Amino acid sequence: MSLRAAFAIGLVTAAAALAGCARKAPEPVPTKPPPVVVDHPVAQKVNDYEDFAGRTEAFKVVELKSRVTGYLKKIHFKDGQDVEEGKQLFDIDNRTYKAELDRANAALVKAEKHLITMRANYRRSKEQHDKGVIGTEEFDNVTGLKLEAEADIDTAQAAVELAATNLRFCHITAPFDGRLSKRLVDEENLIKADETSLTTIVKLDEVYATFDMDERTVIRVRRLIQKGEVTSSRVQPLMVQLALADDDDFSLSGLVTFVDSQIDPGTGTLRVRATVHNPRLNRPPGYLLSPGQFVRVRVPIGPARDAVLVPEKALGSDQGQRFLFVVNAENKVERRNVRVGQQYGTMRVIEGGAVTPTDRVIVDGLLRVRPAVEVNPTLVPPASKAPIKTDLAVFAVAPEPHAKQ
Repeated sequence: MSLRAAFAIGLVTAAAALAGCARKAPEPVPTKPPPVVVDHPVAQKVNDYEDFAGRTEAFKVVELKSRVTGYLKKIHFKDGQDVEEGKQLFDIDNRTYKAELDRANAALVKAEKHLITMRANYRRSKEQHDKGVIGTEEFDNVTGLKLEAEADIDTAQAAVELAATNLRFCHITAPFDGRLSKRLVDEENLIKADETSLTTIVKLDEVYATFDMDERTVIRVRRLIQKGEVTSSRVQPLMVQLALADDDDFSLSGLVTFVDSQIDPGTGTLRVRATVHNPRLNRPPGYLLSPGQFVRVRVPIGPARDAVLVPEKALGSDQGQRFLFVVNAENKVERRNVRVGQQYGTMRVIEGGAVTPTDRVIVDGLLRVRPAVEVNPTLVPPASKAPIKTDLAVFAVAPEPHAKQ
């Protein structure tokens, strides 16, 4: 190819490139604002609280023992059975005690016959003494024999009552409604009075929830009491809430019935105990709570105060900094860093006034937005909102030298 031809081809190529650059780029397709769901923060009074780990304890436990000695003849229950008060549990061989009762009854009859004779002698002797037939000494002897016969009646009646009581003790019954443990003795074994343990029975319709309050919280509450902002638990009934190990909702409640009189120097904690009604189940095991079960105890601290709450799902986190996305009047997103407080169900307290009840906080669609982006907000319908449970009872602990139990 000649130099002139190559030059011509280069000019054509350059012209084509310039013509292509002269064309306009296509206009970008406008995008719709992403849809988001917004909600207004809620202004409501709340009680601050502290959560403590606790354990349930039996409200009443009785170790069943026999009051009489004898061979165990019959067991009337299955291990772990729920029983009602008065239910027959054990039978002890009662033949010896029945014979003792028969002998005591016979002795009583004999004493009654003897008393009849002594009273007759007394009447005759009194008539003779009044007529001067017998002397005072002889009459006094007859009177003494009558009094001894009357005392023998009391002794014989007491022996009958004792024998009848021992006979009743051969039948051991449930002292209250509750749940039995396993039997500790088999049939035909010798049972010693007040010594051999037969089984235990536990009352389950109520349980204790025991927990330890740290010293810092105790001091905080005592200072609130000193300021008059809360009332001592010894003056005003106080309520705590409980949640099970797999439960985020504190659906159970109880009343504090015992606060220890001193702080444990080994742990730096104060022992507190609440009495809790044990929910009844329609099927075995019959009750929701068992002694020894782990529970979380929520204790209200301080008086009710005004607070602003938002749904927990509305909060984002950036390297430990919590924030909210708020939609302004121009439907554009603003990021607001916030300081969070305590949680109440699905709601979280926002401290410091970062948001107000008039703000529109994004609760759904956080991943589709960023600051300064325009959005298409939809307000959560009021009818779909669940009530916020923040009405915790005011709690105060003020141990005194003689703690109530």
